[in-house]
Amino acid sequence: MNEKLRKIKAVVMKYPILVFLTAAVLVALFFTPNFFTVFNLKNLLLQSTDLLILSCGLTLVQLNAGIDFSITSVLSLGSVLGAYLMARTPLAANPLLGICAAVLMMAGTGVVFGIINGAAVTRLKMPSFIVTLVMQMIGSGAAVLFVNSIAAEATLSATIAGLPPAFGVLGGLGNWFFVPVLIAAAVFLFSDWLLTKTRFGRNVYAVGTNARTAEVSGIPVKKTIFLLFVLCGLYAGISSILATARNQSGIPTLGDKMFLNIIGAVIIGGTSVLGGSGGVRQTLLGVIFMSLMTNVMNLMNVTWYIILLVQGILIFVVAMMDYVMKRQSAYQEN
Repeated sequence: MNEKLRKIKAVVMKYPILVFLTAAVLVALFFTPNFFTVFNLKNLLLQSTDLLILSCGLTLVQLNAGIDFSITSVLSLGSVLGAYLMARTPLAANPLLGICAAVLMMAGTGVVFGIINGAAVTRLKMPSFIVTLVMQMIGSGAAVLFVNSIAAEATLSATIAGLPPAFGVLGGLGNWFFVPVLIAAAVFLFSDWLLTKTRFGRNVYAVGTNARTAEVSGIPVKKTIFLLFVLCGLYAGISSILATARNQSGIPTLGDKMFLNIIGAVIIGGTSVLGGSGGVRQTLLGVIFMSLMTNVMNLMNVTWYIILLVQGILIFVVAMMDYVMKRQSAYQEN
């Protein structure tokens, strides 16, 4: 009996997400009869696309024991810049051309942020925590300032509307809900292939495990870290496209409340905060759990601050478990 308990404890410590998912499914089954409606499941799937794409990007950075707070500001700034191109410039007369330009603008915004973050971390040797937090502040402030500069009334709720109806296809509006789902699936599959089937992926895990040892082994540490930030920024730009299309407006506060869900999906999914272990497959489970939990609690009319409290506690518990397991492993090796 003791041996079985030890095995169960080991599984729970290594894969706590399985316990959380089981609990969430049971709550959905017994306490939320509206959960299994077509309308709710469709909305849940659409909302999960943004979270999956952003979480895949953060997973790449976190595998190197890094962090990227700026992804939410990329979401906001890319949204208003892309919406402006489609609705407030001569491109508005040619919807197809405007959409193409906006897509490039939003994706490009993410890449630029990724380049700045990656260069600051690898060239200037600044901590990713400081760099990306500052970039998050700059991006969020710039998004609000930009919208207010062209709005009739300067408020935090000001948006840029009048986007081409065809742009809504990318957001899954109407009968096109499968489009963002396919895009998110493509991002996930590409990320998984990159991490599990390529030399770059092996380099990512080696650098995350021990950067100094990886450098001695001939792995291009700085290049690897730089590319991780660029990819993370690109993913944020893609998410900005989908979210803006779904809302059919440029929103300067689009990503303000998303980061806790993103970091929660990555950590609870099983990617170590210390780097070197995890991956997007684990993050997919984390995304499913975070989306499921939030949706179920909303259907139960749980207030937002209780949801925030529960998310914070779960993230803390899983991060603590990860730290304890890493410390025990390092102790056993020594």
